[in-house]
Amino acid sequence: MRPQAYLSRATSPAFNLAWEDFLLRTAPQATPVCFLYQNSPCVVVGKNQNVWGEVDPGAMRQGAVPVVRRNSGGGTVYHDLGNTNFSFHIPRADFVRSTHTDMVAHALASPPISLPPRFARPPVFRNERNDLVVYAANASDAHPDALRKISGSSYKIAGQRAYHHGTLLLHANLARIRYLRRTPRVAMESRGVDSVPSPVANLQETFAAHAPMLQHTVVARAICDAFFAAYGAGDVIEVDETALPTTAQSGTRTECARAIFDEIRSWKWVYGANPDLCVHVDAQEHHFPLAPTLALALNVQRGTVAHVHATGVDSTCRAMQSALASLHGERYDALATAPPSDVPFSRSALRDGSSAQRALWQWLHTVL
Repeated sequence: MRPQAYLSRATSPAFNLAWEDFLLRTAPQATPVCFLYQNSPCVVVGKNQNVWGEVDPGAMRQGAVPVVRRNSGGGTVYHDLGNTNFSFHIPRADFVRSTHTDMVAHALASPPISLPPRFARPPVFRNERNDLVVYAANASDAHPDALRKISGSSYKIAGQRAYHHGTLLLHANLARIRYLRRTPRVAMESRGVDSVPSPVANLQETFAAHAPMLQHTVVARAICDAFFAAYGAGDVIEVDETALPTTAQSGTRTECARAIFDEIRSWKWVYGANPDLCVHVDAQEHHFPLAPTLALALNVQRGTVAHVHATGVDSTCRAMQSALASLHGERYDALATAPPSDVPFSRSALRDGSSAQRALWQWLHTVL
């Protein structure tokens, strides 16, 4: 089949991530696919990342910025309408991580965008992590400290298909990157993959004279042209949420875009897929009047408290012993402050329990 380039008219993060996954599952094995889209403001965490180790839920609530979990690895990224997001799908046998990174860099250096070289280097180039980088707008020479990341990537292999996706910072709200990082207030051990922070820059600020050409529609068209130049003339297909009823065969399975969309927006995916973690809370550090010497460890599996270990509680204080026991089975996002998402906030049963249970929940909700 001819190469296919999909341009999304939707800015729903859940739709765009669902459509990307639908393409991975259903596109013919030998067909190159390109998907280009923008998302409304959101924070996208990797498949194997601990939400509470990556983001500041309070700041995200204040800014009404939701969290979304994608189906590939890699680190946490901020998306808004100042980003252009790309996704390339090819046969697994042909997959090389650098291929499409170089393709995007070439598109930015070629007409009609034609970013100029700097310090005898291409305007945008690939580093050792396969990120796209530029020299800062105020750089006076090609010193490594002057490098700024304008695109990061992640990857997924499924069966005989593979994709490489990433985001380009055109004119994103970089101040909001503060939502991406947090220092947990309590000790937290997780099997999740931590993000690797890097200095970043917007292309429009770095190449101010070319800002009119660094708009999403122009950049998306340039990437499409580079994609077709590499794989042959193909079809451009526009999609939005009206495509959700689309179904297609994947081997013996019938895949439905809406089912993937619903899964991405489910508690089971956003929080239930969170890597296992162990959280330690000490009442001597975070004052708790009802049990001032309490040391608590919560073992969280699949988003739910699976084990509670508590010391420093008077064995005769049955109300607190009972309250601690009632933590078993609680969803962690009902105890801790959770960021906004497409998932309704979970409600802890402790909030409607005894006075000791309510006090315990209030304390945990404040410190976690």
